[in-house]
Amino acid sequence: MELAISNSELSTLIGDIYEGSLTGEWKATLNKIMDYTQSNKAFFFLQPLKTDTPLILELVTDFDIPPDALLYYQSHPLDDPCHQTTRLLTEGESHYCNEYVNIEDHKEGEYYEKVFKPMKAYHVLGGILCRDGEYESVLAINRGEKDQAYSIQEKNLFELMTPHFSRAMHIFKELRLYKNYASISKSILDQQDKAILVCDENGTVVINNDYAEKELVLPSLITLKNNQINISMPAYQQRLKYFIEQCANLAYKDIGVQETLVIEQQEGDSILITVSPLLNKNTFINIDIPCCLVTINYQHQVNWDHVKKEFELTPKEMQLLKAIYAKQKLNDLTAVFNVTYNTLRTHLQSIFKKADVNSQTELLVKLNMF
Repeated sequence: MELAISNSELSTLIGDIYEGSLTGEWKATLNKIMDYTQSNKAFFFLQPLKTDTPLILELVTDFDIPPDALLYYQSHPLDDPCHQTTRLLTEGESHYCNEYVNIEDHKEGEYYEKVFKPMKAYHVLGGILCRDGEYESVLAINRGEKDQAYSIQEKNLFELMTPHFSRAMHIFKELRLYKNYASISKSILDQQDKAILVCDENGTVVINNDYAEKELVLPSLITLKNNQINISMPAYQQRLKYFIEQCANLAYKDIGVQETLVIEQQEGDSILITVSPLLNKNTFINIDIPCCLVTINYQHQVNWDHVKKEFELTPKEMQLLKAIYAKQKLNDLTAVFNVTYNTLRTHLQSIFKKADVNSQTELLVKLNMF
């Protein structure tokens, strides 16, 4: 695949992307993406679907954006006509938005006047970083109306980069949500949707919440037995043991680090384990030894039998729906289904119609009800 940069530059860029997921510092990486693609801006947002504005919006440009335009975009990112073209895309997929929307058709509209024109957005490459029914995250780069369209080499670079940025965004999202756990009160143990445990450097569980007591039992891959966390997969058990020891030894030293383990399972299930040192000796009463905080978050599979009955889906449609839920891309599924990309798009549109949704985002929200 011909790219706009060398292989060594690509490797460095991918490393920078993952570094950003750990540090939360994205400016240098976005600047590099903007330079490599000769764009006038590079940005991404992460938005909880239950709110009207993004949790985070990171943007770099080579010009001054009027504050009003940026504020308007911040409050309406999902209304972007270019974002509407991504409704069939899965996490990690990208495309050249101009192949699906004619910007000229929007020149008389409010969004063009308030966003596209002042933000010099005309040529747009967009990719889906997070689309899980709870969060929406999109990466995009732009060129202005007088600039050339993106070349095939630049499109290839963006296509290769997007899956890495997607994984990095998931890591960043989880760390952002959990990073404060190590410095807040014992009330975190009241969480009812994830297992939370405090362990010493030997892995002995000092405190755990009720959720851990109920869920960390057989046949789960992760169990709580004899005050120890046990993972039935030896490689993951060794990594967890190492993370616990390292983080416990950093407790009370004001070093805010987090380690993560992601255990992927069949049918789209996954288990996310986050380990971080306790930062404040007063966080938990009666703990005067170095400890770390371990959170275990389950993302359970959908009840597919109920889905099939509710939406009256065909076997082929069910197979495609499960693949989409498992974050597989339409382009990769053409060989699996032995059909063309356009045929898969037609099947997906049929699923949308039966489920009474208009996009993958809405579809995932509805699936999470099952």
